[in-house]
Amino acid sequence: MQRILAMFIFGCTMLMLTLVELSAEQPVITAQNLQRAIADDPKAAETLYLYKTILIKGIVVSKGISRYLTPTVTLSDSVNGPEMVICVLPRLDAGKLSDFQPGQSVIFSGRVQAMSRLVIMKECKVHTP
Repeated sequence: MQRILAMFIFGCTMLMLTLVELSAEQPVITAQNLQRAIADDPKAAETLYLYKTILIKGIVVSKGISRYLTPTVTLSDSVNGPEMVICVLPRLDAGKLSDFQPGQSVIFSGRVQAMSRLVIMKECKVHTP
């Protein structure tokens, strides 16, 4: 019984910490500024962003399903601009792809998974201010 109670308390604590982290006001970085930070100082950009949850703002340039069967939305700094950030949504959100149109300005929250020519963000969700 004590183990069950301890696991319950641990689970509640972890949930609380996650909610506190998500509710903290984070600055929004644009796709262009993130790419510029990577180009200017890759090591500093990795320290600031890699494996961290951030808010990213950009213009939708494409959407679809990846070769891993996950829904993705690709962002740039302008309507016909180069692809800068790939936002990978949870598989269960595949139906939400119809919510995104090329040229639409969006803000996503997600965890930066890889940083190179393209930034890959996982666990992305639309951020509504």
